[in-house]
Amino acid sequence: MERRPKLVIIASLLAIAGAFVALLVAVLGLDTGADGLLRKMGFSLLTMALFIAVFGSLSMNGQWTWRFLIFMQALCAAVPIMGYAFKAIDIVSCVILVILAALMIVFTSTEKAKDWVEADRL
Repeated sequence: MERRPKLVIIASLLAIAGAFVALLVAVLGLDTGADGLLRKMGFSLLTMALFIAVFGSLSMNGQWTWRFLIFMQALCAAVPIMGYAFKAIDIVSCVILVILAALMIVFTSTEKAKDWVEADRL
């Protein structure tokens, strides 16, 4: 079994950081009297779940193909953008989450990271 490339380790740290940011957005957006609470919480928690899923796939026993990993990382960027479009996530949180997702895509797009993700790591 090959050791994880450093860029994959950095991408996994970015993924868990994105999950924490999304959870923070959900907690800070919690206002029981506000309209659209379900929308706000839904987008934040969906974003958090996507980041955690990417973090899990970058662990030692990831089961995804490289293309699916890139797709999931693109979803990590698309969901906050949609949340901003529906006024569920503020612009600052959206930008932070999109930057984290874009950096994950950049770090896992290298040939070494692709070979590690595609390797049989069971």
